[in-house]
Amino acid sequence: MELTVVIVGVLGGLGMFLLGMTLMTEGLKATAGDAIRTSLMRVTRSPLSGALTGVLGTAVLQSSTATIIATVGFVGAGLLSFYQALSIILGSALGTTFTGWLVTVVGFKFQFGALATVLVFIGAFMRLFGGRRLKGVGYALAGFGLIFVGIAGLQEGMSGLQGYVDFTRLPADTLWGKFQLVLIGVIFTILTQSSSAGVVAALTAVFTGAISFEQAAALVVGMNIGTSFTAAAATIGGNIHVRRTGFSHVLYNTFVSSVALFLITPYIWLWESLSPGRLYQHAEFALVGFHTAFNLLGIALVLPFVKEFARLVERLFPDKPYGYQQVLDRGLLKFPELALTAVQKVLLAQADTVSQQLAYILGDVPRATSLTDNEQELNDIKDYIDSIHLDATSGTQWERLLAAIQSVDHLQRLLDRCGNKSVQMALHNREGLGTAAQLVRQLVNVLQRETAMETEDVTAIVAEITAQEEAIRERTMQQIAQGHLELKTGVGLMEVARWLQHVAVHIERIVSAHRQLNYQSPGAP
Repeated sequence: MELTVVIVGVLGGLGMFLLGMTLMTEGLKATAGDAIRTSLMRVTRSPLSGALTGVLGTAVLQSSTATIIATVGFVGAGLLSFYQALSIILGSALGTTFTGWLVTVVGFKFQFGALATVLVFIGAFMRLFGGRRLKGVGYALAGFGLIFVGIAGLQEGMSGLQGYVDFTRLPADTLWGKFQLVLIGVIFTILTQSSSAGVVAALTAVFTGAISFEQAAALVVGMNIGTSFTAAAATIGGNIHVRRTGFSHVLYNTFVSSVALFLITPYIWLWESLSPGRLYQHAEFALVGFHTAFNLLGIALVLPFVKEFARLVERLFPDKPYGYQQVLDRGLLKFPELALTAVQKVLLAQADTVSQQLAYILGDVPRATSLTDNEQELNDIKDYIDSIHLDATSGTQWERLLAAIQSVDHLQRLLDRCGNKSVQMALHNREGLGTAAQLVRQLVNVLQRETAMETEDVTAIVAEITAQEEAIRERTMQQIAQGHLELKTGVGLMEVARWLQHVAVHIERIVSAHRQLNYQSPGAP
């Protein structure tokens, strides 16, 4: 019965820790998620800056999986290259060690358990009565407190477990023994879906004396491998960019962890040489130091050759020509901000296609694609947008979703107008062109992003086209009434003028929507 109580205590402490990590990660994502994701794109300009961004992003969000999923989404949407994403992945592995340092310094040395329950209460209060941002902070604070409540439970459980379980049956002084411990670490991480939980469990066990430093080090190596499988599982069923990123994470972590396995003995020797006996007196510090050291070594070994590593993975997963269907990866729907980034890319491409249709009608270029193909693409985009759901009815992502809906609505209206045969024939015959048609050409160039123009200038052009449409209509009706123009011809001219004015308005709305949707992209117009 006593053993059952001890086991329940260990599992309860572990469960409390996992719940705390989940709440803290969700709170941090709600509070700082947008800023972190923007930084992933804006700061990643070199392998070193990408690695630093990965370290900081994972340390802030307390989840390497969250960082990697965001990175995968940006690669899939074309906002980051696979080469840039790799450096972020390298940094995220080092960022996971922050949790170990936090637990070792605060959880073990300062006995944070009593204050932790107060933080849980404050966090819960903020969650219930605070605004949108305060709710995120409340989640993070409550999760932070629960982490240390869980650690206190783990410590108590691990101390009681020593009298019932003989951990010496898992020797760490042989290669086979280390391999067994590594395998246990991998399985533990896959089951808990959190390498941080495994590392904290190992830290607690070595702190209470339940296992030796050598055993804990081998377990941590296995957990380092296991975390890559956890992140890779989230990329199953994704496009080529997603699969490359998931595989490269597994490959990198397996390589680094394999090297680390052979560094356990030299690491212990180095400690004993510099400060005899200190490693075993402060085994928890030595363990988190080992975890940090081998991940830092991995970055030092691989970062200088990250381009070669990227080419290796690209050869293993060759790219194929892909269309908008693969950009609109349905796996991203779990992360609305990433799904909206994918929508952003395909809507820009769709705007280019519609611009070509307009240029053809204005008589400037040959028709590039059929209207039927454009209609099918737009319908697929609408179906994808319809699958994006947000809980909050305010905030950046809400505004982006509304912008996407506005964009697809006006793109559909433009495509409908592109099917007007009579207007097409009149414009091709250069009837009633005038200044209005020339101004619409300028707006088409803006829509196609060939010409940069401020919002006020676009609005001014639309206002001028509207004024010209009214003047053309008035003048044409007078000419018809005076017998200078046939009614059929006059009605045709007024239809062309009205068509040009409506097209101008649609373009203005689309450009405005794209600027709202594209708020976080590097170099956004």
